[in-house]
Amino acid sequence: MPENADYVNEVRYKMGEAKIAELSNGPSLTGSVMDTLNNVAPHMARQAMEFVLGDVLSRPGLDPKTRELLNVAVLTAIGAELELKLHTHIALNVGCTRQEVVEAVSQQAVYVGFPIAINGIKALEQVFQERDAQGVSN
Repeated sequence: MPENADYVNEVRYKMGEAKIAELSNGPSLTGSVMDTLNNVAPHMARQAMEFVLGDVLSRPGLDPKTRELLNVAVLTAIGAELELKLHTHIALNVGCTRQEVVEAVSQQAVYVGFPIAINGIKALEQVFQERDAQGVSN
């Protein structure tokens, strides 16, 4: 490994921390997911912070709302409920409306089928209920 690998990874990690702080501006599951990873699989927590948050979600080219609507759509399509809930919170935190998130999930009925889209809508309902219980309007 090159000498500067630790420095590069630390820079990526710090970028990931900055991105997670930006995306978690409001109710989110991000903390609980990262806590679980740190407790059970710390190497995955580090990889998520460096690669997912530091490299991928920090890239220029897409505004946060567009990026999160894409994440919501894909996570619905692959049936990743925990991650869908997390990214639904993030989408709402970065300015997406509930209706925009519902539309992103509803579109999946055409491409991956009604059962998967309905499961996605059920996940959205749970997120909306959590936010309502916390007094968060969006």
